[in-house]
Amino acid sequence: MAKATLATPDQPIGDLTIGDLQKMIAETVREVVREELSRDYYINEEGFKVLYEEEDIDPDYLAQLNKDYEDIEAGKTELVRGEVVLEKLRELGVDL
Repeated sequence: MAKATLATPDQPIGDLTIGDLQKMIAETVREVVREELSRDYYINEEGFKVLYEEEDIDPDYLAQLNKDYEDIEAGKTELVRGEVVLEKLRELGVDL
């Protein structure tokens, strides 16, 4: 494991060498990658939480999703576009 480069928040940037900066950047990237790999989900480009493994889904949540899907298929639930919902919320005074 790489030795941590010590730099204090009040240390002038001019006191650091290019090597120090490279080590600090490499350590930061490794930390971020480790954090991402340790999670069981990621956030996609639309901002939705996506699980890596389907088994990680809470069974109650999955059951509710399946029920909602069945209600939609059976015509028991009406779908509304997101833009319509946002407009209605704005009309109600919700600051979005």
